[in-house]
Amino acid sequence: MPVDTGSRALEEALRSSFFIVKAVMAILLVVFIFSGMKTVGPQEKAVILRFGKPLGAGAEQLLGPGLHWAFPYPIDEIVPIQVGQIQTVTSSVGWYATTAAMEAAGTEPPAGPSLNPAIDGYTITGDGNVLHARATLRYRITDPLAYQFNFSSVSNIVQNILNNALVFAAARIKGTRPRPRQRAD
Repeated sequence: MPVDTGSRALEEALRSSFFIVKAVMAILLVVFIFSGMKTVGPQEKAVILRFGKPLGAGAEQLLGPGLHWAFPYPIDEIVPIQVGQIQTVTSSVGWYATTAAMEAAGTEPPAGPSLNPAIDGYTITGDGNVLHARATLRYRITDPLAYQFNFSSVSNIVQNILNNALVFAAARIKGTRPRPRQRAD
């Protein structure tokens, strides 16, 4: 059967375009596969979530430092958890009003002529005195799965617990408050 030159040109054009489409598809497949690679740092653990649920059970769920692979985002997600470093929370619920620049420089705010309750923080002791207090709490994560998945913001929870502890401790202080003198008539 005779083949005209137009049909032959169309066949060659389709063949070359199919080759280009196959090459582009292969490149996209390689990019898709390698997009699931993630490096977990030396002070981290990680958990692979498949459709939002952790893979494995118990200690198997935690991935150590190194290069790990999971299916790309719509299927899997690698969630890093900071475990090796010490976390720090500072409470200034009962302290003078300071700025971030003053705290970074380590300088104290200037003393005002009187306590301004709208600006300055303070706590009240058990005997009614005013106390200024601040605290820093350092903690290390021992259960990374509970830390990551049981609470939405652990640092905020720890901050609130520290604030409550400062107020509770101040309320339990009973000092020597001067008592009014009675007249002996």
